[in-house]
Amino acid sequence: MPVGLQKQLLADDYVIAETHNITREVGQARKHGVVMKPTLPSDFQTGKVHEGPDGGGGYSFGESAFCWFFSPHWDEQKNMFRLWYMPSKRKGIGLAYAESKDGIKWSKPMVSKDGKSNIVMEPANGAGLDGVTVTIDPSVPYGSPEKYKVAYFPHPGKCQTHLGYSADGINWKSYNNGNPVTGRAADFSNKIAWDPNRKKYLLLCRQDFGAGGGVGELRGVRIMEHSMDNDLINHPTAWKTLTKFVLNDPDKTTVPGSRNVPQRQIHTFPIWYYEGVWFGLTDVLVATDVPVPHGKQDYQTKHEKGVWEFYMAPSRDAINYDFKVAAYPRKPLIPRGPAGSFDKDCARPPANIITHNDEHWIYYFATNERWGARFWDARLALAKLRLDGFFYLEAKDEPGTITTKPFKLEGDKLEVNVNAKEGSLLIEVLDEEGRPISRLSSKSKRVDKLRLTPKLKLKKHKGKTVKLKFTLQNAKLYAFQFKQ
Repeated sequence: MPVGLQKQLLADDYVIAETHNITREVGQARKHGVVMKPTLPSDFQTGKVHEGPDGGGGYSFGESAFCWFFSPHWDEQKNMFRLWYMPSKRKGIGLAYAESKDGIKWSKPMVSKDGKSNIVMEPANGAGLDGVTVTIDPSVPYGSPEKYKVAYFPHPGKCQTHLGYSADGINWKSYNNGNPVTGRAADFSNKIAWDPNRKKYLLLCRQDFGAGGGVGELRGVRIMEHSMDNDLINHPTAWKTLTKFVLNDPDKTTVPGSRNVPQRQIHTFPIWYYEGVWFGLTDVLVATDVPVPHGKQDYQTKHEKGVWEFYMAPSRDAINYDFKVAAYPRKPLIPRGPAGSFDKDCARPPANIITHNDEHWIYYFATNERWGARFWDARLALAKLRLDGFFYLEAKDEPGTITTKPFKLEGDKLEVNVNAKEGSLLIEVLDEEGRPISRLSSKSKRVDKLRLTPKLKLKKHKGKTVKLKFTLQNAKLYAFQFKQ
């Protein structure tokens, strides 16, 4: 098992050989509240700044689309939080931009070409914008003309993914002369991502499994890989499909009036890479055939159909995602709020999670009405999570054990992310056969640390094949890592 100096998350059994009396649990983020709302004319579907639910003219339907798709990032070069977002679905309104020093108070600088708005990219021919995400490419240095990448589709038009690039995130150019780079579909969280394992670009867009839209619509995910040396300028359409899938939820409830179309579907699916693990930020729509007539919106009742919920799904290869731990048992990372709240009917994921000051900052899109209601208050909100806290292994009153697979010891010290403030954690180093190595054990009581460093004299054992055994009682184990 290649462990090396890579932090080992416990979202799956990748490094685990066996457990006894241990459960894998799902972390839940703490809500901070609303951090941004529509304030500019371009943020409103009506085109006019006003208080209260927004909606109005658009393509096909006129639901409020402020932050319907959004991409928050921590920009290391500028030392600030940056946000690219979809402001509305009106024609002529493109990609909007905001920034913040603290991630809480956001400004919308007038950086458009005419200096009158925060729109930084406009699709050609006066079209609008949908399905848009922005990536800060880790595979190229700052200053590169392709450091920032965008994936989107313009509307009206063919529902196909388009790509663009920028040196600064403000001034954008189009790949493929502004033409699409995929076939249908693209009404989705289109995203280009760098895979550090394959050393290739991945492209995510929507796969249609049920044609025609409406009641018969079955939403799915398509993940592709660039097949021409990551040269997007000269080969913008060289994408090879790796996989396509639907949620396949065990709840087989179907949408009334459909041909056995599942009620629970993936609506959008950004992916995010963290410490050797891909996470599918799974946006699940509980689909319905019941539209909400205008004037019949309900901003107080917490609904259970036509709602969006946000679950984490881990993957080791960016292709196969595990929905069994969180999505299937209904364990959201950010639960919807109570009746009457701004996020009672929607908590949708970002294109990217920010790890900042030893916490995960998770922005989310929230509404106070259902899919099909069209008019709602759209908000950008923030929740925070303990470092590495997406999934963890836990034992309660009765002690439990976790034994890793054998691996070659390459570090001098061990760091453990653990919450045992009401219990204890025993760490033992075992040999390849599973026998305790003399004097290589450490017990900690009533600790809650992101980087607990047990006193283990590991240096003389470097290069040997060992295992770790953790014994937990009233404790939660999040991750471990060897350091030099």
